Amino acid sequence: MRKLLVLFLFLGIFVLSGCASDNKLDGVKQIKKQDIFNQKEDKYFVYFHRIDCPDCDESAPMVISYMNILKEIPGCRNKRPVYSVLLYTESEKPGHSVYIFREYEGTDGEGKEGTFKVTGITDWQDLYIGSTSSLISISTDKSGVKKAKFEAQGAEDIINILEEQLGDCYNK
Repeated sequence: MRKLLVLFLFLGIFVLSGCASDNKLDGVKQIKKQDIFNQKEDKYFVYFHRIDCPDCDESAPMVISYMNILKEIPGCRNKRPVYSVLLYTESEKPGHSVYIFREYEGTDGEGKEGTFKVTGITDWQDLYIGSTSSLISISTDKSGVKKAKFEAQGAEDIINILEEQLGDCYNK
């Protein structure tokens, strides 16, 4: 019965939610790119999205639902939270010194086309986020340094990662 309740909660939020007109996701804290490595938790996800991005429109409701489930279901509160970062290009917001929405062109890139450079990065200025929607995780190592890891590119992969992260926490 509880699984059914969670399913209805998820579906209800999924149907009723979406990207707000100000491009913020309801219930998901939007942070600046400079703050990607500055959150209080030792482990969390960062979701990257853009304006007028169909793939983002598809994955955003799951990100919103995931955060609502973490807030509403006591057994899920210990799961990694998600923060969102709205990305833009130089033509959309000129005058910034670093744009992390850029394609990596090295030989050891990540993601479907190898255009991401994320894993092992410790400074936001060194991130290469090759496309949106995308998801990375941040974890603190034994020496106290926060490091990024590539997780997912595209709505389907993001939805799968977040569902996997939830597991059966709503049964506890």
